[in-house]
Amino acid sequence: MMPIAHFKKIYICLRIKEDAMPKTILIVGTLNTKEEEGHFLRRQIQKFGHSAVLMDVSMRRCSPHLESGDISNVDVARAAGTTIEAVESLERKPALEKMAEGAIKIAKRLYEEGRLDGVLGYGGSTGESIAVMVQKSLPLGLPKVLITTSLELASGSVEHKDIAIFPSITDMTGRINKINAVALAQAAAAISGMVEARPELPPEKPIVVASQYGNTTPHIERAKQILEERGYEFISFHAVGTGGKTLEELVRSGLVAGVLDVTTHELIDWLFGGFSNAGPHRMEAAGEMGVPQVLVPGCLDMIQFWAKETVPEKFRGREFYFHNPNSTLVRATKEESAEVGKLFAQKVNKARGPTLVAIPLKGWSICDTEGGLKTYYYDGTPTGRYWYNREADDAFVKAFEQHLDWTKENVDVIKAELHINDPKFAELTANALDDMIKGKWKKGKRYL
Repeated sequence: MMPIAHFKKIYICLRIKEDAMPKTILIVGTLNTKEEEGHFLRRQIQKFGHSAVLMDVSMRRCSPHLESGDISNVDVARAAGTTIEAVESLERKPALEKMAEGAIKIAKRLYEEGRLDGVLGYGGSTGESIAVMVQKSLPLGLPKVLITTSLELASGSVEHKDIAIFPSITDMTGRINKINAVALAQAAAAISGMVEARPELPPEKPIVVASQYGNTTPHIERAKQILEERGYEFISFHAVGTGGKTLEELVRSGLVAGVLDVTTHELIDWLFGGFSNAGPHRMEAAGEMGVPQVLVPGCLDMIQFWAKETVPEKFRGREFYFHNPNSTLVRATKEESAEVGKLFAQKVNKARGPTLVAIPLKGWSICDTEGGLKTYYYDGTPTGRYWYNREADDAFVKAFEQHLDWTKENVDVIKAELHINDPKFAELTANALDDMIKGKWKKGKRYL
């Protein structure tokens, strides 16, 4: 496992300067078209007593009307091993990538030298794209603010990273007006306040990460209680796509001691187009890193969409549960369950470290409870049928067992006639993970 000090350096920013020391904020923008905005932001930051370094990532040569940036686009191109003249001759995409490469190298160098406390990016599509690439390359916890002309574009490019997004309200045209002056000043004030944050950090303990939904919260709460009592720091992630991506990234950082992956729902959404989609590499990091993991098919009984109107036409003849106005659940069929069971096994087969798959045979969510919630047609008419469908859940189990490599000594399976939220099942998963982390686990050990 990677030493904690190294982890903090490359993944999470926990460096805190003394109160009296001014902070340094890097401003990333394209001065060829948005020069006045950049200098305005610098002045606003300086009002709070902080230092602002303005980096020009323009892809074309330009003569500043006001004054050049502290780091010119010539400097940025040079950091990427080229010249601004060469960048200028490229098509838009490779030119953008070159300037982003140079900007990232400069930003990382400033951070490693202790001369960077926050990053403020601004721009339209080009400046924003480069700024986000710079921000995403820097550690979690380092303050990051993005001012954008397109919230939709920004939210897609930011993904699961810790970047605060501010709308510019108006377009950025190289001029300050009464509307964007307020938006820009507020963003500058926000980053200035963020760099002054001094969190009271808990004592260092081995970290256990978990995946969670409201539908699996009772399980998480009981497991959390057990593991915290045994000296672990317990960090859970909302399994809505961004949460799963963040969990995987944190595991790959090298600090995590164990993974309690109770809510693997993002797998089925990735397969069938649901909105809680964490991409094709979900449930892989722990296996690749050899990190102990307990895996549960939590919420694999459902495919999630947002508002009712977002459900694709091909699903509208199915059975639904309307969780709230912005969360529409489609009941997984036997065929879909079997497909996700196969995928689950394929991912488990790649695991290098201790891996236990714990399967609760009496349901995988609050919805999936015998005699519990009933389903509805798309128009809201009751179907008269329960959400709980043991036949569909069993199709997952059958496919999973058919495709699992049972010869792996580091992988075991426990099937329990319990519901996922039964306290006994949560105790099973927590106890097993604790044993794995402490080196006390072996294939064949039972917990019931």
